[in-house]
Amino acid sequence: MNACDLTSRRVALDGGGSATPYPWNGEEVLVRDDALTVLRCIALLQDERAAPEEKSGEFIPLFFADPGDAFTACDYDPADLGRLIEAAVWDVCGLDLRGDKPHEDPLWDPVEDAAYIRISFRAEYGIDWDSVRGEIGFAEFVALVGGCSMDTPLGRAIHYRNPKTKPKPTKHNKKEIEEWERLHRAFALKQGRSSRGANEGTDAAMRDAFAALKRAAR
Repeated sequence: MNACDLTSRRVALDGGGSATPYPWNGEEVLVRDDALTVLRCIALLQDERAAPEEKSGEFIPLFFADPGDAFTACDYDPADLGRLIEAAVWDVCGLDLRGDKPHEDPLWDPVEDAAYIRISFRAEYGIDWDSVRGEIGFAEFVALVGGCSMDTPLGRAIHYRNPKTKPKPTKHNKKEIEEWERLHRAFALKQGRSSRGANEGTDAAMRDAFAALKRAAR
């Protein structure tokens, strides 16, 4: 994911939310990067119930602050618009539309962990999620999620979902390992969703939506 540096420009949009200039072919295309909008984009692309064509009609005006600027930056070339969408969605949302980028199994999910996120942000940072979700960038949101300590419900869940935290067996820690395995099962993601769409069904749904987006651009 492409987290903006401290000198990057963010643009407040009429009606709420924000966008960041995404460079393409020497132009700047405003991509909506506020956490609320990006989460809506992710949910739309991963929705297995919606038809791909339906998603494509909603996605472009949701993701780009000015879809006309996106078409212009691509010189109205549908293939180049597809490349822009693919690149920007990966850099801003962390979603792999083609399915050829390496990523690890998910450790958190914005739907399943919604209550954990709200509670943990208040406990760890003094942040009310519903007050800031349209203001902070998605990259900031992901960093805040990853920064939650073990003292928070979200940090605890992420810790025990991560197989790398499992203690190495010794002659003396059988009970410790049994407890880790119990908590690993208790905190496991139930639906196989993720912030990066690792589930096969959501991956297929995103690839279908991406194909429809490219068809719609023609």
